[in-house]
Parts: sequence; structure tokens; C-alpha cells
Amino acid sequence: MKNSKYIFGFTIIFAVFVLLSAIYTLFIYKTDYLKIFVVYYKPAPLIKSETFGPIQGGRAIANTPSRDGNFTTEQIEWLNGNLIGDDTGDNISELNRYFAENTALYWIWKNTNTPYVGMFQYRRLLSINENHHYPFVEFPSMRFIHLGINHLYGFSKEFLRALELEKKFILPWFATHDVLLSEPIRLNAYEQYKTEHDIEDLNKALEIIKQKYPHMHNFALETLNSQEGFYPANLIITRRDIFNNYAEWLFSIMLPLYNQMKEELQTRDTEQKLAFAYLSERLFTIYFRYHQKYNGLRIKEFPHALASSFFNPPVGKPYIKIITDKWEDSFLAYDNQKLCGFNNPDYHCGKYDIISPTELKVNWDNNKKSNLYLSAPNTFKIK
Repeated sequence: MKNSKYIFGFTIIFAVFVLLSAIYTLFIYKTDYLKIFVVYYKPAPLIKSETFGPIQGGRAIANTPSRDGNFTTEQIEWLNGNLIGDDTGDNISELNRYFAENTALYWIWKNTNTPYVGMFQYRRLLSINENHHYPFVEFPSMRFIHLGINHLYGFSKEFLRALELEKKFILPWFATHDVLLSEPIRLNAYEQYKTEHDIEDLNKALEIIKQKYPHMHNFALETLNSQEGFYPANLIITRRDIFNNYAEWLFSIMLPLYNQMKEELQTRDTEQKLAFAYLSERLFTIYFRYHQKYNGLRIKEFPHALASSFFNPPVGKPYIKIITDKWEDSFLAYDNQKLCGFNNPDYHCGKYDIISPTELKVNWDNNKKSNLYLSAPNTFKIK
């Protein structure tokens, strides 16, 4: 009898556990529990789903010249029709030419409240899946997954699935981690900033940290002068409280600094006007590494996936060119008999077989097949 009572009690506890787990799962996966905002400043392949919300940074000034010049009427209509803007509610949209994606970050902080939140850029994402089939491009200071931006038009949903950028893959990471970030670019961030930007901008930001957050100042100097580098592009997925605390800290530095610099910024070229975009990457790194070291923040780093319209094969990497009547592309060759290209609208990766010294046969990932014929050294044509 006693055993029957134990079994009955265990059964009840187990049933309650299963019911609560089911309710929890339903709550997470069937409600607006996670939203990752994808920041655009110009028309590009649209990344939009239940999880991903595209947002236009700088909508308040969309009629003024961007780094790509003026937008056409058609481009503005596309942006307005497909994206939310960062110019409603509490916003700093008009500062986008200086702050870049950070005007969207400000808007997300002030105007949204999902329990988990993230921010990517339209051609920069995290890859939650480290065993995807897309190619890595590796340099001494960093590696990234490279996808030609043209592929996002035809392969965007496949790309998101392959990188496991869906709730069911993302949310379980928060059982063991607090924030998901990009792998860093590993170099001396202070010296790199001195080489490519105005180092006085960074020095001024450090001075504000010294005044407002003196307990963080020495750590900031050590972090920037180490070889651990910095997190690029402000890519993040995290809990709402962590996101909000970071945003409050970031803008307590950036907005006062902008007020110091705004007149001088007007004299700069387009690229160096974006000072606060570059500063934010360093501040982002300081903040999260500080809380990792001193407050036990659990960080998980994932590879950075880049979709771009340019690609030069790294030195020493074997590659071929493939030419058709419509496009030309460079394809890296991999040890597993696979070719991966970057900038054509038709093909990305495929397994190849060497038929002869002048002919390759490729079975592409999209189930198409091609015979490639040598037309010049390292150059093939599809017929």
C-alpha cells in the first residue's frame, strides 16, 4: 500500500511537471517572447519572420543624403512599405548619420518590451548553428561566415534555418547563458582605432567613463589595449533587463559626447561622421566584458555571418571563377569536394567531381546540376 502511495504521488508530480512544461513551451513559442530587430538604412533583401522584425535606422532623415547618396522615390516607398521606422515614440532617429544602427537600438530600448530581444543588421547576423554548411573565411584576427548578398533574395529562409535563427534554437541557450554575442575581432582595439579613426573620440569617451563610472575606467583601458579585440557590429540577443541596462549605460556616454562634438562632426567626411557607430563597438565590448568578469554575466560567442556584395578570396585559398552570360563569381574550393560562391543570384554551394582536367560536374545545394568547362586558368564556364 505504501508503495502504491509513492507511485501515485510520483505520478501526480510528474503529470504536473509535464503540464507546466507544456504551458511554458506554449507561452514561449506561441507568444511574442523574442523579437530580433534587423536594422536597415537602405533597400536590401528583406529578412522578416515571426522572430525577425526589420527596422529602418534614420527614417526621420531618409530624404537627406546617406553614405550612398540620395534615395529615389521608389527606394523610400520600399523602405516605408516593408520596415518599421525608428522615428516614432521616444527616438533619436535624426542622429543616424552619426550613430548608424544605434538610433534603432535606442528606439528598441525605449519603445518595445519583449522579454528577450536582439539586434542584427541586414547583412550581419549571428550563426547559432556552428555546424552549418556555409563557408568560413578566415583571417588572422577574425573569421566569418560569408554569404553573397544576392543569395539572400533566393535563399534567405534557408539561410535562417541553416544558421538556426529560430526561437526553438535560440531560446534554449538562455538556460545556461545570459547574452549571445558575435565572436570578436582579435587585435589591439585601441591601436586599431587610432589607425582608422580619430583617437581623440575614443579618448573623450574614456574620459566620460572615468567621470561617470570610475570603477570601470581601468578595466576599459586594459580591455582596449589587450589582444582580445572587440565585438563587431553590435550583434546581440539577450534578456530585456540586460539589454535595457546596457542601452542606458551606452547612451549616458554617447549622448553627452555627441553634444561635445556635434559642431566639429559637421566638418568631417561621410565615413568619419559615423564616429559613434565605431565608438559603440568598443563601448559594447567594455560593458559586456566588465559584467562578465565582475558580475558573472554568462556570454556565449557565435560566429558572425556576413552577406555582402563584394568578395576577394583570401590569399592562399584555392578558388576558381565561374562565368555565365549573366554573372561572374569566385568560388572557394574546400577539402570536402565542395565549392562555395558568393555574389551570383543562382548558386551558392555544391559538391563537385573532376571529370577531366578541363571539366567539373557540380551538384548544387539547390538541387541543380552543372557541367563546368575550363575557359582560362582557374576559370570555368557553365554550359
